[in-house]
Amino acid sequence: MAGDRSRNKRRFKLRLFAGLAAVGLSGVVVFTANAEDSTIDGTLDYVALGDSYSSGHGASSTYTGTVNTTCKRNDLAYPNEFFAKYVATQQPSKSSSMFNRACTGAKIQDVIDDQLGSVTGSVEMVTITIGGNDVHFADVARTCVLNGSAVCTQALNEASPQISTLRQPLTDLLAQIRERALVANIVISGYPKIFATGSCGALSISEDNRDRMRGLQETMNDLIREVAEASDRVQYADPDDLFNGHRVCDTGDLWINQVSDAIAQLDTGAAYHPNANGHAAMADAVFEAALGATTGPQAN
Repeated sequence: MAGDRSRNKRRFKLRLFAGLAAVGLSGVVVFTANAEDSTIDGTLDYVALGDSYSSGHGASSTYTGTVNTTCKRNDLAYPNEFFAKYVATQQPSKSSSMFNRACTGAKIQDVIDDQLGSVTGSVEMVTITIGGNDVHFADVARTCVLNGSAVCTQALNEASPQISTLRQPLTDLLAQIRERALVANIVISGYPKIFATGSCGALSISEDNRDRMRGLQETMNDLIREVAEASDRVQYADPDDLFNGHRVCDTGDLWINQVSDAIAQLDTGAAYHPNANGHAAMADAVFEAALGATTGPQAN
C-alpha cells in the first residue's frame, strides 16, 4: 500500500508539471511550478463545500461559534481529517490553508448561493459532498426507522425518481467550481450506505426496505460518479466499501450514528450521519482520490 501511494504521488506530480506546461504553451496562463511540489506554489489552499457529510454533522456533538453551530461544522469532519493527512504526508514543511464552507441541510442550489464565493482562482483543492438533501436521504431513513413499512415504502417511492433529476444541476455545479478555480483538484465524494443487510433486531425498518434504501444510495452514488467522470478533471471518492461491517444493523463498531446513540441523543439531526470514525474513513477515500487527480488546466 505504501509503495502504491508513493507511485501515485510521483505520477500526480508529473501530471501536475505536464498540465501546467501545456497551459503555458497554449498562452492561456502561466504558472511557476516545481516538480517536487504537489500544488502550484508548494502550499495547499483548500476549500470544502457541501452538506452535513462535509460539515461534520454527527462527528461529535461539539460545534464552536455561531456559524459553526448553525451549519454543524465540526473539527472532526472528513475535510479537516483529509487536510491534516494531506499536509502531513505531502507538504509537511509548507504553510497551507483550509476553509470549510459546508453546511448541514445544504442542497445543490445552496452551495451555489452561499458557498461558491469562497472558491477563487488561488484555490488548489476543492472537495464536496452534495445531493443527499436534494433527495432527502436522511429524512427517508428516519421515516423508515420511526414508522411502519407502508410509510417507509411511500417515502422510498417518493425519493427514487428525484435522483435522476440531479444530473444536470450537479454537472453545472462542478462546471462552476472549475470556472472559478482553473487549477484546482476537485474531488466529489459519494455517500456510505446507512444500513447493513441481514438481521436488524428490533429496528422497525424491514429487511426489504433496508435493501431498497441501500439501492437508492447506490443509484445516487452511481450518478455522482458518472457526473464526475464526465466533468473537467473531477475525481470521484468512493468511501462505501470502507463502511462494510460498520453500518447501522451491523454488530461491530458502528461508524454511523443511530437514533439511540449518545451523539444523536444530544443532537437528533446527527442520526444516520457518520461519527468520528466514519469521517476518518471518508477522509481516507478522499485522500486516495486526491492523489490520483490531474491538476492544472488542460485542453480537453
